[in-house]
Amino acid sequence: MSFSFPEPINLVGLAAVLLQLALTVGVILRVMLTRHPPGSSFAWILLTTILPYFGFILYLLFGERTLGRWHERKLRKEMRKRRQIFRHIMHTEAMAPENYRNISKLATRLGKFPLTKKSSLRLLDDSEETLTLLVNDIDNAKELITMEFYIWDVGGKADDVSAALIRAARRGVQCYVLVDAIGSSRFLSSDWARMFRYEGIHLESALPVSLFSALLCRADIRLHRKIAVIDQKIAYSGSLNMADPHYFKRNANVGQWVDAMVRAKGEIVSSLYHLIHFDWKVLTDSEISFPEFKNSAVVEFDMPDQATVMIVPSGPGTTNDANQRLIIEAIHQAKKSIEIVSPYFIPGEALALALQNAALKGVQVTLILPRKSDSIMVNYAAQRYFDELLKSGVHIKLYEKGMLHTKSVTIDGELSLFGTVNMDMRSMHLNYELMLLVFDEGFSQKVSTLNASYAQFSSEINLYQWYKRSIFVRMKEGASYLLSPLL
Repeated sequence: MSFSFPEPINLVGLAAVLLQLALTVGVILRVMLTRHPPGSSFAWILLTTILPYFGFILYLLFGERTLGRWHERKLRKEMRKRRQIFRHIMHTEAMAPENYRNISKLATRLGKFPLTKKSSLRLLDDSEETLTLLVNDIDNAKELITMEFYIWDVGGKADDVSAALIRAARRGVQCYVLVDAIGSSRFLSSDWARMFRYEGIHLESALPVSLFSALLCRADIRLHRKIAVIDQKIAYSGSLNMADPHYFKRNANVGQWVDAMVRAKGEIVSSLYHLIHFDWKVLTDSEISFPEFKNSAVVEFDMPDQATVMIVPSGPGTTNDANQRLIIEAIHQAKKSIEIVSPYFIPGEALALALQNAALKGVQVTLILPRKSDSIMVNYAAQRYFDELLKSGVHIKLYEKGMLHTKSVTIDGELSLFGTVNMDMRSMHLNYELMLLVFDEGFSQKVSTLNASYAQFSSEINLYQWYKRSIFVRMKEGASYLLSPLL
């Protein structure tokens, strides 16, 4: 009689299976216990189930919106300071037009900045002109320059701005520059950065990423704001990175980038300055002191075209999803028209339904998006929303003359939101963003005129033709849509 022994258990294989199961179950339980949008929760569970190890690592790095305890402590401290600074002027909702006071009240409570009455806004729709004006303002600066940008690039007009800052520093002007550690990584390793520090310009990177920091806070939270403040009297903000459109991402095959900015004077400058101060304190490890705002810099305003305006910042640790809430509320209040310009469009169900409802009520809703963006997957994910929007009567126009990068929402030709917020989940829920909320018909009409100029170089999507796209395209749209919460 012969005996056969069972083959020895493959302990390594068993351990791998158990580890895979533990990682998958761990992520699923964590997703269930953490408040995510439903689509995001499903996407993480799907990714971790299909690719357990890869999905676990990605969730560890990018799954939750956290800054880490150290940054959060600093953030709470600076938020208390902000409330103290603006405590006597926070109840300013009555300065807004009567029909928009609910929006004003919401924006004040979300953004924690006051509504200002005496501000002058100049809309700039040419990037070269904007950078030339900025260089001129820097060359005329007497005391202090503070700037923060997501991307600070090298080449062309961006170098002109860098050179102007060095000239200012040599004149004795204090210069503070804050850039995003990832968006401006090329600049931070360039000769320009070394010259900045040599000349005494205070250059800091926001939210630096390392292996250690990635374990403590989410690695893809970025500082997406674009602000420059000159002598606490002149400010710039909008969609333009510190980049020359003739040089920026020339290999992306999307054409020149098209942006718009605002050059501001008056009371709003104080809010923009305080926001840079806040970001410097919270998002960097710098121990360098940052000059306080001088109220005397803005005491006298006798300017034409004064606008009622406030800033609405958003980002982790501040009021959650401030700009998404504000945009949806503005859409609900529209009576005649809604114009939205955005380079990226993954709105999520709440914003998409708000746009559909507005169109079904008879409001003229127009979306102007780039024909080609620098992200193919984002393009396809956006198209997944087009069917229902078109059926509801929303007009979708695709800009053909380059990478349209302006971000604006205009309501009834009277109210404008203008700044850095894309109509996507990253801007709405994740990054540090900024919108100007402008209650001014004159400014809003200028934005509408700019939108009309974009529309001239756009082609409108026809619903009948849209239905004819191939099944292969629809599959790519569906796959990108499933992953859109992770984009």
